[in-house]
Amino acid sequence: MALRKPTEKFEDVSLMTGAVEGDETTVAVTAPAANDEVEQAAAPVAAPAPAQVPAVRTAGTVAIASAAAERAKSLQRELDEMHGASSFNYGNYDVYKGSNGEIAKMGSDEKSLGRWAQVRLLGWDDHHEVSPGSQDKTSKTFVAYSKDGKTVDHVIGEEMRGWVGKSVAEYVENLRTTEGFEKAKVSRYVDMAVAVLACDSGDLPTEVIQVTLSQSSIPSFTKYMQALKDKARCVAMGLPGFAMPEDPWTFYMLREVVSANNNRWTKINFTTTLPAKI
Repeated sequence: MALRKPTEKFEDVSLMTGAVEGDETTVAVTAPAANDEVEQAAAPVAAPAPAQVPAVRTAGTVAIASAAAERAKSLQRELDEMHGASSFNYGNYDVYKGSNGEIAKMGSDEKSLGRWAQVRLLGWDDHHEVSPGSQDKTSKTFVAYSKDGKTVDHVIGEEMRGWVGKSVAEYVENLRTTEGFEKAKVSRYVDMAVAVLACDSGDLPTEVIQVTLSQSSIPSFTKYMQALKDKARCVAMGLPGFAMPEDPWTFYMLREVVSANNNRWTKINFTTTLPAKI
């Protein structure tokens, strides 16, 4: 009677093939049945292919990742430093706003950046404006300004200068009840000091300009800044798939014409790239 050859002990397939959890590739290995008699030594099993060597970060890639993380961490500090870095007192800058379907200069010379402009942000700040809510020419003297939205800093008309240093809320109430401006209100604006790098019209300003964002434009500016801060946090944490722009403070301003309730106005949107169609 032929002697039974001991059945070779097979190791775990995952160890032999270099398979890892989640790998969909399998290798079929057939062991001798328990009741088979083997007359001669089993043929040697082919050596498994070497396992794939996982990617290893080199010193260079670690340094790059570390530098990106540090750059991301510094973004919030840069943003804080730019808030209030520029003085937007009357006359300091040429002022541009969204107007008549373009990003146009306020004043008599009718200069315009056109439908879009690429700019580098240098500083920004808030201001609040009290409007009588009337189109009457004489109502302009009642317009007031406030930096924090709480205290009146300036009033255009001489006769209302006594309100400087007093409450914005009380001034608005005075306009409504005493001066007869029932639609008087206070609105927030954002002022930006920017260097224009390129623009639709080709009429590049040779000095830093002020771009004032109305209430309809502020949400896009806020969204851009929030997305930038969120991306910076992800990069600082080393999360995959996130990268910081080469210069986070260079972006495009795009005008958008909006219509609602029989009114038509121009707002400004913010993006990192220039769309093919504007």
